[in-house]
Amino acid sequence: MKRESLAILGILFLLGCSPAALARSTIEELKARAVLDDYESNVVFGYNIVMETNRYAARYAGNGLSCTSCHLKGGTQPDGFPLNVAGVYPKWRSKNGVRNGIGLRIRDCFLYSLNGVMPPEESAEVQAVAAYINYLSEGEVIGRPPKGWGVPTLPDTGADPNPPRGEVVYKRECTVCHGANGEGSGPIPPVWGLNSYSAGAGLNSVQRLAGFIWANMPMGKGRSLTHQEALDVAAFLNLQHRPFDPRDGLLKKLAERIYHRLSGITGKARP
Repeated sequence: MKRESLAILGILFLLGCSPAALARSTIEELKARAVLDDYESNVVFGYNIVMETNRYAARYAGNGLSCTSCHLKGGTQPDGFPLNVAGVYPKWRSKNGVRNGIGLRIRDCFLYSLNGVMPPEESAEVQAVAAYINYLSEGEVIGRPPKGWGVPTLPDTGADPNPPRGEVVYKRECTVCHGANGEGSGPIPPVWGLNSYSAGAGLNSVQRLAGFIWANMPMGKGRSLTHQEALDVAAFLNLQHRPFDPRDGLLKKLAERIYHRLSGITGKARP
C-alpha cells in the first residue's frame, strides 16, 4: 500500500499537480452547490470578479479590462500572470517601496491596471479576490514561487525593440482581435486608449509585455512569434496613448476622467 501511495504521488509530481489541488472542488462544483460556507462563497465571488470585473466590481474599476485580461484563464495560465501566488506574499515591491501583503497587491491592480479607484483593504471585493487567490494557491509551497509564475523574461536578441517593425507585426497578428486602433471588442481587451491599462501598470514595460506576448499571443498560438517580434510589438504598444499613471498627479487623473465621461456622453471616439 505504501508503494502504491508513493507511485501515485510520483505521478502527481510529474504531472505538476499536488494532492491538495486535485482534492479541491472546482469553481463549477462550488457554483452548483445549494449552500456554501463563507470561504467558498468568497472564492466564487472572487472568481466572478476576476472574470467579469466591470460587472462584479464596477465601483472600483475604471476601464474596459477584467482581471483575466492579464491574468489569463482566470489566473490559471502558467506564464500568463497566474494567481496561485498567495504563498509568496507578503513581499517587498519596489513600485510602492513597502512590503506588500496580498490585499495591497490586489488594491494596486485596481488603481493601475484597471485605471480605477484603490478599494479599501476591508472591502468585500478585495476580500473575495484574496480568497480566490488563496484557493488557487492550495498545495503550493509557502515562500517558493510557483512554476510558471509571472511571465518569461526574454533573452537578449542582439537588437533593440523596434516600434515600426512592431506595428507591422501588430497589423498582421493582432488587429483581428484587438482592432486596428487597439480598441478590443467584447471580451477581447483594449490594448491602448482610455479604456486600456494605465501608464503605471506593470504591462507598461517593454520587457514584461514582450514576455507576456511571446508566451501567450496570438491567443491559442503562444510562442509562435519570435522573441524579436514580441519585443517589437511591445515597443509599438508602449508608444500608444493610454491613461496617465496615477502617480503623475490627481489633477491629471481628474481631467482624464472628465474627458472620458464627456466622450461617452457625446459619442466621440476616444483615443
